[in-house]
Amino acid sequence: ATTVEAVRMEWNDLEGKLFRHPEYRDDDEYFMFDSDDLWPDGAYLVAGTDPERIYVWIGKECAECDYKDVGACTAFGARAAAAFRAASGTHGGAEVQTVREMEEPDVFWDYFVLG
Repeated sequence: ATTVEAVRMEWNDLEGKLFRHPEYRDDDEYFMFDSDDLWPDGAYLVAGTDPERIYVWIGKECAECDYKDVGACTAFGARAAAAFRAASGTHGGAEVQTVREMEEPDVFWDYFVLG
């Protein structure tokens, strides 16, 4: 990698784990994940490290909440984060951000090793 590429990779590649809700055991973790691992009929949780942060991604066809209702999605995100914390014993003080499909912030994608 050139110096520019190395700096870009170091800047953008955040460390985190991806899980499909509600499967939060270590053996349920996705490895080397990318955007193709997110299916519109599901909800996924990215547990970021340094800083600790939890993103709950909600697909447009997810049956867990009404995708069009921001309040329902936020409440679902809080429940999913609580379930993850209970199962993993980690991220107790982590900020939780609910992310709806097609509204992902750039920093969310920085956790995806393969884009």
